[in-house]
Amino acid sequence: MNIPNTNITLEEVLDQMPLNIQFVDHDGFVRYLNKTAAARPAKGKREIGVNIQNCHARPESLEKIGRILEDFRGGREEPHYYINREGNKSIMVPIFNAQDEFIGILSYSHPVGYPEPERTFN
Repeated sequence: MNIPNTNITLEEVLDQMPLNIQFVDHDGFVRYLNKTAAARPAKGKREIGVNIQNCHARPESLEKIGRILEDFRGGREEPHYYINREGNKSIMVPIFNAQDEFIGILSYSHPVGYPEPERTFN
């Protein structure tokens, strides 16, 4: 998808982000990974078309993912937040269509204590 009034795609923009970004559909299948997420090592198989349950090796992770999907399928609109063992903060945002039907989860994660920028503008 091109960003209006540019010849830049949304995918090109998301690939520049120093965050792991993925979209999982309402059935739990990975439909999008940006370059950062695709390059991140995984304990399970992580690629487009794989069920998110197959991307995680630990039983407690599988349980959390199942509960999160059920929450969003049930209409929860607030994001889920958590910090994993590797020290990444993950934010899972439910995505709804125009008819308020849950269509998937946009998730992004980054290391906790993300490095401070070398330069800021005041």
